[in-house]
Amino acid sequence: MKMVKYYVLGAIAALVLTFILPIIVLKLLFGWVAFSLIAVSSAYLLNYPSLFRKREDGSIPFYIRWVFIPFLLGTGLYNAYARRTDKVPPLQKIEPNLFLGCRMSSKHVPLLNKNNIDAILDVTAEFDGLDWTAYQEDYRYLNVPVLDHTSPTPEQLVLAINWLNQQISANKNVVVHCALGRGRSVLVVAAYLLAKNPDLTVEQALSQINQIRQTARLNKRQLASLQKVRDGGLLSLQKKLTLIVNPVSGGGKWAQYKEDVLSRLNEKFEVTVKETTPDVDGKALAEAARDDGVDIVIACGGDGTLTEVASALVNTNVTMGIIPFGTANALSQVLHGYISKVMPVSTACDIIIEGNTLNIDTATCNDRVMLLVAAVGFEEKMISSADREEKDMGGQFAYLKGLWNAISNNENMTFSVEIEGREAENFETPSFVIANAAPMTTALAQGAEQPNITDGKLDLTWLEPQTTSDKQFLSLAELVLSPADAKKQSDSIRHERAATITLTFDKPTAYAVDGEIYEGNSLTIKTVPRSLTVLTNFSNKD
Repeated sequence: MKMVKYYVLGAIAALVLTFILPIIVLKLLFGWVAFSLIAVSSAYLLNYPSLFRKREDGSIPFYIRWVFIPFLLGTGLYNAYARRTDKVPPLQKIEPNLFLGCRMSSKHVPLLNKNNIDAILDVTAEFDGLDWTAYQEDYRYLNVPVLDHTSPTPEQLVLAINWLNQQISANKNVVVHCALGRGRSVLVVAAYLLAKNPDLTVEQALSQINQIRQTARLNKRQLASLQKVRDGGLLSLQKKLTLIVNPVSGGGKWAQYKEDVLSRLNEKFEVTVKETTPDVDGKALAEAARDDGVDIVIACGGDGTLTEVASALVNTNVTMGIIPFGTANALSQVLHGYISKVMPVSTACDIIIEGNTLNIDTATCNDRVMLLVAAVGFEEKMISSADREEKDMGGQFAYLKGLWNAISNNENMTFSVEIEGREAENFETPSFVIANAAPMTTALAQGAEQPNITDGKLDLTWLEPQTTSDKQFLSLAELVLSPADAKKQSDSIRHERAATITLTFDKPTAYAVDGEIYEGNSLTIKTVPRSLTVLTNFSNKD
């Protein structure tokens, strides 16, 4: 690199003068110069901008600065001359909220205030940032230390462009500066433009900058570095992600996993955490996140919390993810696979980071969003009988106990069923389940193959009345163990697929929807095909 050659030659010359000059003061002076230039050369040769030990607030410690005073005096004189003769002003607007400029100091405070600057991104390594006069203005500040004439690392670029995006998204005016606003800062601004508009080429991004700031230019190494990072797909803006957490789900699993979840997701996303309360449910929090322009909303809780969050995201551009903290976690099994039963939180974080999406069906049940299952009979009694304390202590065993008791009682129900507008029929059954999606563990929904969450249909499964509970237990065994073809021939299992269905009861009747219990005189359920985008192990092509 050309600059290193100059520093090395200067160090050699200073060393020679140190040895040949007879006056001790001059020996000390040129020895200091030689030491300073050797240190600077080392920083360049090792690509180690941290040698200057620049702190987060932009200051360089005094014990470091004195080493570099000869270097800083020389570069400071050159930069002062360059700024005096510069063809462009110190600060220029590249696009709304985004400015490019030279090194900012106290004398630039009136100029910064005139342009309503709120934040400063400093990409110098060798100079102090704002001094105490500028600190009083309370600018937001970030330093990404880069040596002059060199390029930021990919990690530094990702940090820089996402910090820029955060400020600009918050309607803050932000200036990016290096020493003269010609190289390092230009590279960062170009990287931001490329990340915001992936269709731009490097040449187009630089041209957009150069039309405003004519002195903006990159050397060959910087240009090649920017092109490599762009071609490698590394210039991506962090998406806004909101975690909507039910803190009591699963007996308070959020407290147990919070640190692990945030440590993984904070690296990849701009994360906000919102917790539900008795007065504010998941739907309200998801609506607020949606209206704030969040890209991804993650529902952290049981299936009831997931349904609340989904209620605000159906037929929107917001992607929904899940971290299962509930008891059954049925939707997690559908979207994440059965590995989620073993490593639910780890698997969920992996899927969120990988970012594969699937457009799935939802349904409405009496105008409420339904993701999984609506049911009367055995399923409803199973859910009703399991209280919060039992679920927290026994997990799914609380549900199994409820199912055992329901089948043992073997009570039948009679109601009217209208399927897709056909003439209503009277049904007598101990169990009627309408499934949009259901894992194999939701046994009462398995009247055929596992329900498909993308087929635009509801899977209707009901059981024929049996004279004894033992025979109903055999019906359950058929649901769990028999292949789909065998179930079609069964005398005790009935199955049909439909897009709409209405159940009408003679009196107010309890029914379950996605793990929650309601009561009404009728149920009307309709599918809403491919209406929710979710993060999953699968994709729209599967």
